Amino acid sequence: MKRLVTVVLSALIAVPALGQSREYQGPVRSQAPAQTDQIIVQWRSGAKSTLAASSVQRAGKVSASAGLNIKHQRRSTANTDVFKLDRELSGSELKAVLERLNADTDVAFAVADKRRQIQQIPTDPLALNQWYFLSAEAAATKTDQAWDITTGSSATVVAVLDTGVRMEHPDFVKADLVTSKLLPGYDFVSNAAVANDGDGRDSDPTDPGDWIVAADRSQTVFANCSNTSSSWHGTRVSSLIGAAANNGAGMAGAGWETRILPVRVLGKCGGFDSDIIDGMRWAAGLTVDGVPANPTPANILNMSLGGDDDCSAAYQSAVDEITAQGALIVASVGNDGIPVGTPANCSNVLGVSGVRHVGTKVGYSNLGAGADIAAPAGNCVNNGPPFSDASPCVYALQVALDSGTTVPVTSTYSDRVSNPNFGTSFSAPLVAGAAALMHSVNPQLKPDQFTTLLQESATAFPTSSATTNSICRVPTNFVQGEECICTTVTCGAGTLNTLAAVNAALKPFGIVTSTATINPNVAVNISGSTSFAAPSHSITGYQWSILSVTGATPTITDAAAATTTLQVAGNSRFTLRLRVTDDAGVTDDTDFAMVTATAPETPTTPPTTQIGSGGGGGSFDWWLLVLGLLPLALPGPRRRKTASTPEDSNDDSARGSHRRRRRQHFPK
Repeated sequence: MKRLVTVVLSALIAVPALGQSREYQGPVRSQAPAQTDQIIVQWRSGAKSTLAASSVQRAGKVSASAGLNIKHQRRSTANTDVFKLDRELSGSELKAVLERLNADTDVAFAVADKRRQIQQIPTDPLALNQWYFLSAEAAATKTDQAWDITTGSSATVVAVLDTGVRMEHPDFVKADLVTSKLLPGYDFVSNAAVANDGDGRDSDPTDPGDWIVAADRSQTVFANCSNTSSSWHGTRVSSLIGAAANNGAGMAGAGWETRILPVRVLGKCGGFDSDIIDGMRWAAGLTVDGVPANPTPANILNMSLGGDDDCSAAYQSAVDEITAQGALIVASVGNDGIPVGTPANCSNVLGVSGVRHVGTKVGYSNLGAGADIAAPAGNCVNNGPPFSDASPCVYALQVALDSGTTVPVTSTYSDRVSNPNFGTSFSAPLVAGAAALMHSVNPQLKPDQFTTLLQESATAFPTSSATTNSICRVPTNFVQGEECICTTVTCGAGTLNTLAAVNAALKPFGIVTSTATINPNVAVNISGSTSFAAPSHSITGYQWSILSVTGATPTITDAAAATTTLQVAGNSRFTLRLRVTDDAGVTDDTDFAMVTATAPETPTTPPTTQIGSGGGGGSFDWWLLVLGLLPLALPGPRRRKTASTPEDSNDDSARGSHRRRRRQHFPK
């Protein structure tokens, strides 16, 4: 499905920069092959003289075609040879050699003889419990296949704004057992009672525990809190993003090399907006009064927290600053079966809803505007506790935590019997981890480009289910607290597909801009020059085209130029396409659905009629139209959203709504 952007062009309007639109079209298969010094050539059955020639003669023929000194290695079949190149080739040079060989009329095919490795599956003892990273279940994210492309980069930083982290946990130590995966973070909890560590803000983001007992409720700050054990929530979330792999301990995170920046903003009974917002800004490298500068600004912020009200001006302002800084914000939508909560409902935040292993909405997940993409949240196929070894909760999410119910005791992990792990808190870090892998292969990506690629590469929701016939509806005055079949309106663009997202990040990214004033029959400057390719590649070709014209046919001055002109004589509806090609032959199409309208000769003052009010054929009788960039096919986080409160759940039904001014998110 091609996502289009509608653009209305009219007389006397200065056109701002056009947005970009992309579509994931499967793995990047036309990239130049990896480095090798061997090739495989199969000869056509009709090439009798070549097949009858000696191996030395066939090597000479291949050398002449390729322009290299190539030696015969061995014959595989009666018409297939393996040849040795005079040196290792890679990238466009190897691709060019293969193209020359394939142009030979005697050659059926010539391909690189590439090396293959075992698939990058971690050896961690609990890795097989991590079904959500694998590829068997409908909602699994295919992260295991993405690991064959990248396991992340230590240059990628994901900030986890949460309860802090247990620094000593063995899964935050890399495979060399020396290097910590954790960067120096900060504790932004300003209220000492909430902080529970004896003071307010400081440079130690360690999680001391966030338990609540009955005596705590005598204090005003804890009056509305329930009795609960320590959640170790930040440790759980961080482990899904970046737990060390192949270190002989526990589990693996999405990014084996990704660095975690712990930013403590929640304590006992949650945290205040002011602390959370300061933590957000600091995480992205912005200045916060009284706090030292962050030496390692995050590329991605994960916020598995929230409240059930509308996005406030304070949150939106912080989000806008952070996005402008170049950091992507990923947030959980909440666990009450109601509209999406803050901050996931803020514009330019990527809100993550929760799905079951089969791809249907998990009952407790919030939904509606602000849910931009879905990911596994954890669920059970049996009827619920008590679980047993014979009947465990199969589809819980594996996480790291501490065994202490109050203060920390021992580093450990969740299990599927006594403490299965659920909640959209844990859907969000799956998306943040996927974004970290994308960043590792293409650090040029900006927040809106991450969002575009993640959404367009998402796996479509199933349209039917063996366990429910209910179609998800956006909650108004009801709670959508049961399993239901997702739509793009209720749960987001689809379910996270990490493999597809990483592949999409390797493709070139086409961007179209225009700053011209548009008048009838006047050429308008359009440019694709800000398009970019993945690192180590470059854009080598531009191709403009016009599709699906109704009305006047537009003309393009130079369809192969990076910057050219577009002219439309009168009213028209059409699609403008820019195809960019990189030096590996990989292409990307960017489409814009466009409408042009000319100014009427009279009247000289604008009438009060609205766009499209001229009746049936879509005619326009307003002399001045505003340029619109409206994504049509996929719901995206570019819009204002609405709110709710997350509270992690151990079952598939929604918990009650909790209206609190502090953001609270506690796993069970």
